[in-house]
Amino acid sequence: MGAVTRFASLAGILIVAVTANSSVAAKVKPHSTVADLRYGVALYHYYQQDYMTALSELLVAKQRGGIQGHGDNPEIMEGGFALAYGIDNYAAEIFEDVLAKNVSEEAQVTAWYYLAKMRYQRRDWQASYKSMARVTELTTKNRDSAERVGADLTELKINLAIKQDDLEQAEYLLKREPTDDAWLPYAWYNVGTGWARRQNFTRAVRFFDLIAEQSYSDPERRALYDKAMTSAGYSLLLSGKFQLAMEKFSSVRLNSPVSGRALLGYGWAAVELENYAEALKVWKHLSAATYIDENAQEALVAVPYAYEKMGNDGLALKYFQEAERNYLDEMNRLDEVIENLKGEALLEALNLDADNSQGWVIYAEKHALTPQLSYLVSLFSRQDFQLLVQDLRDLIAIHNNIQTWRERLGFYTGMLDERETDRLSKATLIEAGELKQQIGTLERQRSELAQTVEKMAAEKDYFALVDEDQADLIERVTRSLQRVPRLRASDPFIDESEEALRRYYGLLMWDTSEQFSARMWQAIKSLNTLDETIKILRRNYKKIEQIVNQAPDLQPYRDRISTAEQTLENQSASVDLVLKNTQERLRLQVVTELSAQRDRLQHYLAQSRLSIARLLDKTLMEANNIVPAQVPMDSSAVMEKGPENKESVNYESENAVATP
Repeated sequence: MGAVTRFASLAGILIVAVTANSSVAAKVKPHSTVADLRYGVALYHYYQQDYMTALSELLVAKQRGGIQGHGDNPEIMEGGFALAYGIDNYAAEIFEDVLAKNVSEEAQVTAWYYLAKMRYQRRDWQASYKSMARVTELTTKNRDSAERVGADLTELKINLAIKQDDLEQAEYLLKREPTDDAWLPYAWYNVGTGWARRQNFTRAVRFFDLIAEQSYSDPERRALYDKAMTSAGYSLLLSGKFQLAMEKFSSVRLNSPVSGRALLGYGWAAVELENYAEALKVWKHLSAATYIDENAQEALVAVPYAYEKMGNDGLALKYFQEAERNYLDEMNRLDEVIENLKGEALLEALNLDADNSQGWVIYAEKHALTPQLSYLVSLFSRQDFQLLVQDLRDLIAIHNNIQTWRERLGFYTGMLDERETDRLSKATLIEAGELKQQIGTLERQRSELAQTVEKMAAEKDYFALVDEDQADLIERVTRSLQRVPRLRASDPFIDESEEALRRYYGLLMWDTSEQFSARMWQAIKSLNTLDETIKILRRNYKKIEQIVNQAPDLQPYRDRISTAEQTLENQSASVDLVLKNTQERLRLQVVTELSAQRDRLQHYLAQSRLSIARLLDKTLMEANNIVPAQVPMDSSAVMEKGPENKESVNYESENAVATP
């Protein structure tokens, strides 16, 4: 099932909150449609996996009077988001307020169940148990409620029993309580690893074999099968059943994520059967893998150990020396990584960004670790580390959001400044009377123009409204007629020219008279348009005058912006401090894990050097005919610790696929 997002567990709560089939209040039927736009906006962002914005919408709506028409749904959503972001006390207060009201039993069961589940994910076992007890109390009274959460409640009980090392109770619940068949293999694995942790390998193998009896086609279940067979193999190895252990290891796929662990165990089982050649086959294959894999690291020293057991001291010495060089190289690389994980380098190495619209699963699918942090696979499988990374990403998102709003407030301040400047300019214009004078001047010009048009109409001045070309022709003809008397004495044909000019002048008069009515109508129309324009100008002037005289005071807005700026300043300082502390906590976890990896390499390096010294001493003694004492290589590192670092094993059903 993989690592789940912290919001996945809110699904049940939100189903209660948004569907018409789940009753939230005993007397109020839930809305099948959105009655409040702000609630719809919050739901939209939730289903877009933009959880931060969804929570912000709810909180803003709460500050502005709350969301109407949806009963307790917004509060349940807010409580769920608060839980998801780790604000447990605040979330508890919200749920207690909701549960104190007259809500339906189904809503109470849902709220208490998911409260128990979230507290379980936060590793608060006692608080989770108390919340679960409330669910049990409610479901014992109502059969419908019991059937509704029966399997989910049982799974939570089983997980809690495993976490508290009460494996007998977990087995009892598996036998007596209803469970989901798809979830059972994860429960078997978790109970099996619990028994292995107690060194009760017989009972552990029994549960691992239950997984082997199933057939799996999907990659997730197949991965679980591989891990179960690897765990069963080590359990049998530590029980002294070496041949059976080899059979279990052999059933693991070579391309499985745990194939290295299985190959290593197969080799040790073969060694216990003194089949060193068989052990060499798998160990040489494993030692050729990347040395980031701790199984490959151990195989480096296991190969020469097998050669030594076969009596081939020359090859054993060669491979011990090769292992020494490889361990030193890896340790140097680790030292560089640890040294570089300071400041922003950690965020870059983890590929962290502030995309708050995605949960941990989506983030893990889209982002790969940088090569230098491939050592941290086991660390990334731990839920507390995942939650810390998620917290860091959320803090980065909040930090960026605060910076964005600080920029926006600066923009809003600029808008107020522009508005005030514009208002002052208009007020100055009105006070100076310039706008009013301009309107008066325009009215006088309009009146003069109207008189001119009336005069042209009364006198039928056809030439007054001609266009530019006609006016040019009329001027030229008129000027020519005026020159006729001066030319009469010298031009014998002047009478003919005069007659032609008068005829042409008459044509112009006739043409302009034909167009006079239309042109007069256009002039009157223009006057009417001008009248409308003047009316609009006067109306706008009154509006401007009213706006200037009655405009709201901008100072309260400036005060609100100033308060918001101070609030953001304080919040920014708090978030930056928490961000710095969280980043340092994450860095310490990463450095601690890398240091543990380095310590393991140092242990293998010491074994290699001791073996090299022993083989060289043995060679020297043999050259001098001295019989050396037999000091076998210490193989207890694998044989005594059993399944890999018990503290790193995740026994939860949600993350059951964990290295044994």
